[in-house]
Amino acid sequence: MESRHVERTVIAAFAAVVLSFVGATCFSERQSGEIQRAALEIHGNAAPSIRHLTAAEAALRRLQLLVHRALEREAGSSKILEINAGRDLLQQELSAYQTLPTFPGEELAWKRAKEADDRFEANLSGIIAAIGDDDLPMALRLESRLDGSSEELARALSQDIEVNVAAAGRLAAVVQTSRRRGIILALALDGVGVLLAIAAAMWSLGVARAHARAVQACNDMAERRAEELDQFAGRMAHDVRTPLSVMGLSLATAQRFGGEDPRFHRAIKRAASGLQQANVIIEALLDFARAGARADPEASALPSEAAEGAAVSFCTRAEQVQADIMVHAASRARVACPPGLLENAVGNLVNNALTYVEGRDKRTITIATIDEGPAVKISVTDTGPGLSAGTDAAKIFEPHVRGTNARGRGLGLGLATVKKIVDAHGGGVGISSTADGCVFWFTLRVVPGGTPEQEEHVSSGIVPS
Repeated sequence: MESRHVERTVIAAFAAVVLSFVGATCFSERQSGEIQRAALEIHGNAAPSIRHLTAAEAALRRLQLLVHRALEREAGSSKILEINAGRDLLQQELSAYQTLPTFPGEELAWKRAKEADDRFEANLSGIIAAIGDDDLPMALRLESRLDGSSEELARALSQDIEVNVAAAGRLAAVVQTSRRRGIILALALDGVGVLLAIAAAMWSLGVARAHARAVQACNDMAERRAEELDQFAGRMAHDVRTPLSVMGLSLATAQRFGGEDPRFHRAIKRAASGLQQANVIIEALLDFARAGARADPEASALPSEAAEGAAVSFCTRAEQVQADIMVHAASRARVACPPGLLENAVGNLVNNALTYVEGRDKRTITIATIDEGPAVKISVTDTGPGLSAGTDAAKIFEPHVRGTNARGRGLGLGLATVKKIVDAHGGGVGISSTADGCVFWFTLRVVPGGTPEQEEHVSSGIVPS
């Protein structure tokens, strides 16, 4: 649960970093859009409106001046042409202005300008007609009316210009405000993103360091367990030697002075053989522990003999659980391992198998040796229940690790001892499991010149003494 919490926290931190930068980008794009819309309004509406209205106002003043000059000099048709040209220029500017969109309040200003323009047009038409009829008094009377309507139109155009100038000012303020706000918020979001990135990096660094410490602690524990296993093997080998010697002397005395019952002598002989094998195994374990769990480069053994020896050693226990031990020695090669250690490794697997076949309908254990290229594979197959669900096969060979359906009061050192011996001699271990049983196996390399002509040796049942 803690690891999931750490993963979620790290993911959330990096997601926040990404969202902050994405948010900064989105907000910047939004502000850029507002600035662009305001700039387009200024460029496409306010500025052209101001330009056309200003040009119209200038055309109005020029047209008014042309009329005054024409009346002062009593000009003829040539002046009328100039007045009409000025009049056309004024109307062109006003028409161009009318094609542009309007701002709020601009329609009312233009309505007043339109009314003033209509009166100005009426007075101007009257003056042009009077000049054409050489009716100077009428033209002079209309001149004052023209001046009044001209001033009214000029004021209306100025109001229209002010409306557009105010709109342009508001749009410019929007541009400035949006730009300033965009810079501030973008910097704020970027700062938040940087802080979150630093926090996420520090958090990740802390998690990585915690993970490294956990890994180191696991490695230290594994080393301590390996040392404990070596120390246990050495202590066991040293402490058991004396009582085994006493047992050997007792068996020799019993055989010498015992009765004549053949069963008694067979039992004594089997016990003596097992005791001898135990001495070999213990001496090998003691030498292995003294050497710091390092392999003896000169030692070698026959896996077939180790298989048969293990079968003999465990025949009594096999009889107790009503199990059969089968030996299929297809390999006659020699491997790089002391005989005692090799038999100990095979014996641990057989002992483990006997534990799990007890109480099963079919109780068979098969020890097999087979050549695999430059190595020999030694396997122990049982008809037990197999590994239970949830058992980690990769950890089953570690010290003090037992399966979830483990039986007996073992310490979880048998399989660990097998792996320790095999690893020290350059081999490998493995396991495969089904509902019909397990196969534990290990490999050891063949010593140079240790592959004689093969002949398969098969023993059925318990190997006789």
